[in-house]
Amino acid sequence: MKKILIFSNGEQIGDGILKLQIVHQLRERFPTSEIHWMTDTIYTEYNSRLKKFTEQYIDKIWEQANLSPFFWKRISSKYDLTNINFDIIIDTQKAVLRTIALRRIKCSKFISASANWMFSNYKPKDKKSKRQFYVNNIIEMLNLVSSYKKQQASSITIPKEILKELQEVFQADKKYFGISLGSNTPKRIWDYKKFIDVAKYFEAKGFEIVFFLGPQETHLKEDIINQIKKPIFPEEELSNFPGLEVVMGATKYLSLAITNDSGTGQMLSTNLCPLLKICGPTSAVKFLNDQFKNIHFISSVKFGGSNINLISADDVIKESNKILQSSRSSFD
Repeated sequence: MKKILIFSNGEQIGDGILKLQIVHQLRERFPTSEIHWMTDTIYTEYNSRLKKFTEQYIDKIWEQANLSPFFWKRISSKYDLTNINFDIIIDTQKAVLRTIALRRIKCSKFISASANWMFSNYKPKDKKSKRQFYVNNIIEMLNLVSSYKKQQASSITIPKEILKELQEVFQADKKYFGISLGSNTPKRIWDYKKFIDVAKYFEAKGFEIVFFLGPQETHLKEDIINQIKKPIFPEEELSNFPGLEVVMGATKYLSLAITNDSGTGQMLSTNLCPLLKICGPTSAVKFLNDQFKNIHFISSVKFGGSNINLISADDVIKESNKILQSSRSSFD
């Protein structure tokens, strides 16, 4: 059995969600191979909060291996890698010293874009080409050693046990509109009253309104209940599951969700429902995953600046209606 190693600099929650499509592709590209995932000094959420989303795709995780580039030291201070031999190693980071350290592990094919592909056994035809979305760079490396028939990543797979519970919350004959209000960065937060205006508009159009509240937004719950007829808080409905799993799973039932640029926004980026990200000071293009056509952006730059509140409720309503119309047309 072939062994494939993917080496990264670790995955925090947002980064880990964005790279889930890579995890899924690995199993489709190498269906009979043993898939290994290694980080150097940082942990990976694939071994903790995202484990349910990756355990059927990744066979072994080597976390915080702490590799050394120096030949007189052990390759890893944590693992004995002396007699480990991989068929393919994919180096997804570009720090040269880490690449040199990784190169000490035995393998038949080594793929790395570090130092303009100097260490790599295979190189793309156009080494100078740069993609704005970094996940595509990893896909480019995978294409050097494997073929992939699908041109479009469809979605993230949600564990069945979560979906079973969510079916008790979301009814098949109703339409649901999701809203995530918060962000850890204040300047990325769109005005709460505008979110409520959007919620009331779509409630009047027959949608059930679903709110995803982080710890910093729980104080808004009472006001939401006073303003929206029957708001749904799925994380409370499924308190026996981690909030991350509930948020990601809920996207299977939403007609559309809107969010700030936030961690919860990344959790909603499963491609299972259309998602509109409201962006101010951060660049929408930075997070533009062209593998996922269901993810859309509205940026304050279009309205004259970096202040997110240059975007009005009417602007978001108009864009949401456009996305919903397009989504309905694709199923007609």
